Amino acid sequence: MNFVRKYYKRILFLLTVLILIILIGLSSVGRGEVDLGFFGNAVAGFQKLTFNTGHTIISSIYSVQDIVRMREENNMLTDTVHELQETVRILENIVNKSEALETEYEMKKNLKYDYTVGQVIALDDSNWFSRVTIDKGEKDGIKKNDIVIHAVETEVGVVQIGLVGVVTQTSSNWAKVITLLDESCKISFRDINTDESGILQGSVDGTITGYFFNSKAQVNKDDSLVTSGIGEIYIPDIYIGKVTEIVPTTDASTQRIVINPAVEFTKLNRVYVLKVDR
Repeated sequence: MNFVRKYYKRILFLLTVLILIILIGLSSVGRGEVDLGFFGNAVAGFQKLTFNTGHTIISSIYSVQDIVRMREENNMLTDTVHELQETVRILENIVNKSEALETEYEMKKNLKYDYTVGQVIALDDSNWFSRVTIDKGEKDGIKKNDIVIHAVETEVGVVQIGLVGVVTQTSSNWAKVITLLDESCKISFRDINTDESGILQGSVDGTITGYFFNSKAQVNKDDSLVTSGIGEIYIPDIYIGKVTEIVPTTDASTQRIVINPAVEFTKLNRVYVLKVDR
């Protein structure tokens, strides 16, 4: 033990030299014509095993790198798709708003009254959009019984003032509106095709029905109805909608009709509140 401790550096040096000589000999196997017999075959087999193992390991490393790269590229492509979808959504929203604003612009050219633009912010426990709340109120000059309208395109290039309903309650910064669909909303109308008048009323299921004052009035499907101006609330000639059905009744003094409103209440978000001096 004392000998090893004393000469361990020399021993280590000699072992290193010996290992190098062996490695040089192994690397030369197969280059010359020396036949090493069993030892040569063993070395050759070891070299083959080492080469195949190394090749497999390297291939596996490259495969793992490819998988990682493909995942990164897939994540990048997924993010790009989401960004493009969001861009498309924004552009579609801009286009839809542009069309709505263009329709409103055409309607405003026919308005003879001052108005306030309001945003629908709530539906008052209604499945039929019969009652809504808007974000404008008394501080904006809105008061009870003000008429609420919306721009409607009845034909290509033809925009009319469509009736939404009437303000029933106000606060400083909001107002409640009942629409044509509400059963408490009664409106006098005029058939622009025959000039006959009558009364319309909403219902709990969102259907608008009415009757003519003249029991012998001639009415046809697709006749257009407007407000008649009779009463203390609605000004005349605001477009209401079209007759979709004529229902026979047992009462000979009335003729019941069903109306399709011009305003699409399921898409209602911006409204105009007319400030009419009465």
